[in-house]
Amino acid sequence: MEKIKTKNLLLSGDSWMHPRSPTDDEQSWYQEIFDSEKVTNLAVGSSGNKYIAESVMSYILENPGVDHVFVNWSGLNRIDVPIPLGVKAIEQDQASKDRTTSASRYWSNSPVGDCVVKPTGDRPIHEHIDERLVWFMYQEEGYTSVKNQSLISIINLQDFLRVRRIPYLFCFMYDYTNTDFDYDHITGSTATAVHPSLGSIRPDHPFLRELDRSCCLEPAGLDWALTQDEDHFTDRSHLSQTGYRAWAREMLRQYNITKRSRQD
Repeated sequence: MEKIKTKNLLLSGDSWMHPRSPTDDEQSWYQEIFDSEKVTNLAVGSSGNKYIAESVMSYILENPGVDHVFVNWSGLNRIDVPIPLGVKAIEQDQASKDRTTSASRYWSNSPVGDCVVKPTGDRPIHEHIDERLVWFMYQEEGYTSVKNQSLISIINLQDFLRVRRIPYLFCFMYDYTNTDFDYDHITGSTATAVHPSLGSIRPDHPFLRELDRSCCLEPAGLDWALTQDEDHFTDRSHLSQTGYRAWAREMLRQYNITKRSRQD
C-alpha cells in the first residue's frame, strides 16, 4: 500500500497518539500511513477535542513549514478548560503541563464511568469532575452543549487548515454516531457497559454534516476493533500495538482505494 509522503508532519490527539516516553514505539502507528522526514507530536493522554484542535492551530501559527496534519479525535464528552499560564493551582497536574500552548494550559476532564457515580441529592457521592462549574456542564440531558463544543473544535480546525491550504487527514477513535458508546453520568446508565465514557450524536447532526468526509479516514478505531476475530484490545478504550497498526493499515487501504476511484 502506498504511504502518504510528507516532509514535515504535525500530529495531535489523546492517549491513542501520545507516546508514554521518548523511546515508546507503541503509539507510532501513524507510520503505517505516513512516510515523513520530520514528525512533531502534540498528543497528550486524556485530552479532549478543544486542546487537540487548538494545539495544532497554535503550533502552525508559530512554526511555519508544516506540510501535512494528522489528527486522531477523542471522545465527545471530554471537556478541556484553558487556564492562563502561570496559574499555580494547575502546576501539579503533569498532563496539564504537557497540554500547553503559547497562551494556555488545558485542564481536561475525562469522565470515565467508574469515576463518576450516581448522585444523591444535588451532588454526586464521588466525582472526577472536581470543578463545580464544569460539573454543572454535565447536568444537561444528552450533554448537548458539551458535545457541540467538541464538534465545533473539529470544524474550527478543519476550516483553519483549509484557509491556510495545509493538507490534513482526520481519524476517530470511535464512530460518533454509534449509540453503543453513550453513557449518562448522572443516572449511571449505559446501553452496553462496554465503553462507557465517550458519547454519541445522531447521524444528521448539523455540525457533523460540516465535516469534509474526503479528509476523514475510515473505519473508526474502536468500531473496527470490535468487528475483528482477533482481540486487539488492552483495555476497554485502547488497542494493542499490533491492533493500532492493523487499524492504521486498514485506514490506509481504504484511503488508497478511495483516492484511486476519484482519479479514475
